[in-house]
Amino acid sequence: MSRVIYAEGRSLGKINGRTVPFGTLSQVAGCLLALHGQNAASRLLDEKNHRLFLDGALDDEGQRARENFEQAFGAFRECRKNLEEMEARDGGKEAVELYEYQMAQIARVDPKKGEEEALEAKLRSLQTYEKDYEALSTANLALSGGEKGKGAVFLLSAAARKLERLGDAAPYNTFRDALYDLSARAQDLEKEVSFALSEMGDGDPGDEMDQVQKRLDALYRLKTHFHMTCDEVLDHYEELKQQRDLTLRRKDDIKREQVRLKELEEKMLEAGKALSRAREKKARELEREIHGTLSFLDMPKMRFFVALDPAPPSPQGLEKVSFRIAANTGEGIKPLSQVASGGEMSRVMLALTLKLFRAKDAETLVFDEIDTGISGATAQRVGVCLKMLGDARQVFCVTHSAQVATLAQYHFLVDKKEEEGRTETSLTLLSPEESLRENARLLGGKEITSEALSAARELRAEGEREWTKFRDTGN
Repeated sequence: MSRVIYAEGRSLGKINGRTVPFGTLSQVAGCLLALHGQNAASRLLDEKNHRLFLDGALDDEGQRARENFEQAFGAFRECRKNLEEMEARDGGKEAVELYEYQMAQIARVDPKKGEEEALEAKLRSLQTYEKDYEALSTANLALSGGEKGKGAVFLLSAAARKLERLGDAAPYNTFRDALYDLSARAQDLEKEVSFALSEMGDGDPGDEMDQVQKRLDALYRLKTHFHMTCDEVLDHYEELKQQRDLTLRRKDDIKREQVRLKELEEKMLEAGKALSRAREKKARELEREIHGTLSFLDMPKMRFFVALDPAPPSPQGLEKVSFRIAANTGEGIKPLSQVASGGEMSRVMLALTLKLFRAKDAETLVFDEIDTGISGATAQRVGVCLKMLGDARQVFCVTHSAQVATLAQYHFLVDKKEEEGRTETSLTLLSPEESLRENARLLGGKEITSEALSAARELRAEGEREWTKFRDTGN
């Protein structure tokens, strides 16, 4: 990983030779490198990270509990989302009532496929029948004369009889015979017309026409209400029925999903309680272990607490996790960020880092003058803790404390020099002998005497003894 910053202000970041945005560079660097300074332990001070630190310290059983809860909560959340979507699509009781109301409107009229066309044809037929019957009735009346019997048949026969009185003289006999012939033909025609009338019934289609017209009016009102043809109304009825049935089934589906959500919620809460128990167990262990480390770092009265405050179910569990401190006997418990002095903050951060970073998190830890504000035996114990931390991770420590430095495996000397008006910084890996001389210089000043070298050797040996003792205690 590299980042080049140019004089004009722009920068270029690369990972394995590939150019990447600065945000990506920072994100990847955060997974590999963690910086810890006297006032720069922001991750540990930020309560949003405390749950992550606690969960990272869980044993295998606790990790399984966390994974089980995440799976259970994921299933619960997915079911809840699905139920909300189903309820949003569901019109509920009002939709069913509307569907059934419209279906009832159609059912009351009860239209049939092609019925309207058949009724219109029937109406036209009845109207034609009425005209035909009236015409035949008129013809029959003209021929028969009705109740008075003085129709064409009677009149022709009467006229022929009148002409008989004139005898057989021409042309009267011709007129007479013609009238008798017309009378006979009229009589036959009157019989045929009368028979035709009897075949047509009573000749009054009015009632039937009224019924047909009423039915057509009902169909017309139905069409007007729905703005559809009769056949479209019938199709609409089937659609309404399907929607009604679908809504009813959806309500059943919602009920089943509600039951399923309740079951998943119970499983989620049960898994959450198991995770809470694992966190509670690890929290109490951390409290004891960190108190032991703080005591080792000459702060026996400082108490460390892991608060597990109940919270609504979330992907993080059933509680909010926060680290708290009681600095001295009789003082109240405060958030970790309110630790008083810089020296105390350094040691608290170191104790937490020792317990929380040994198994997980960044591969490399950088401590920038974490020993500021402390000295003597306390500084030596800080060095012991850093050495313990170095067993599991690569640790870089910038220090001016000989007690801390003597416990390191390797030493680099950071030196600044001014050349030609510019300050240059150099980094030099020291040999064991050079390392000893630098430790002596930290102890005694610029002049490195034999006494200072002897003190440095003794300090290194004493540090190793303290380290072995600390390691064997299990801290």
